[in-house]
Amino acid sequence: MPEDYRQIAKRRHDECSAISAELAKRLGLFSYTNWITVLVPSLLAVGAGSAFFAGDNWGPLVGTVALLGALLTAIHKGLDCDAHQSECRRLLQAYGGLAVRYRTLHEIDKSDGDSDFLELEEALASLRESERITDLQPDNARKPGA
Repeated sequence: MPEDYRQIAKRRHDECSAISAELAKRLGLFSYTNWITVLVPSLLAVGAGSAFFAGDNWGPLVGTVALLGALLTAIHKGLDCDAHQSECRRLLQAYGGLAVRYRTLHEIDKSDGDSDFLELEEALASLRESERITDLQPDNARKPGA
C-alpha cells in the first residue's frame, strides 16, 4: 500500500477515534439527563398520586407536582431524546469499528491494502451521509483531500 494511503488511514483513524470518544461523552451525559426527564417525572407522579389520597389541603401541591412531571416528560419527548440517543449509539459503534479498521490498515502492511483502503473510504462516506447528528465532524474532516 502506498505511503500516502497509510498516512490518510492514520488521519482517518484519529478522526474516527475522536468522534467515537465525543459520542461516548455525550451518551454519558444523556444517561444523567434521562434521570431528570424520565425517572423524576415518574417519581413525581407517584408522589402526586399519594398526596391526592392523603386528604385535606394537598390540592395545590398535587397539581404543581403533576405539572412539573408533565413538563419534564414533554421536554424529553419534544427534544426526541430517545431517537438522538439511539443515533449516538449507532454512530459510536460505527465510528469505533472504522477506527479499528483504519488503525489496522495503517499499522499492518498488506499487499491488497489499496482495495481495503478504498472500501473503508466508501464506508466512511456512506456513514457520514447517513448520520443525523450534524456537529460531529472535526473541522478538517469534510474538506476535500482531508
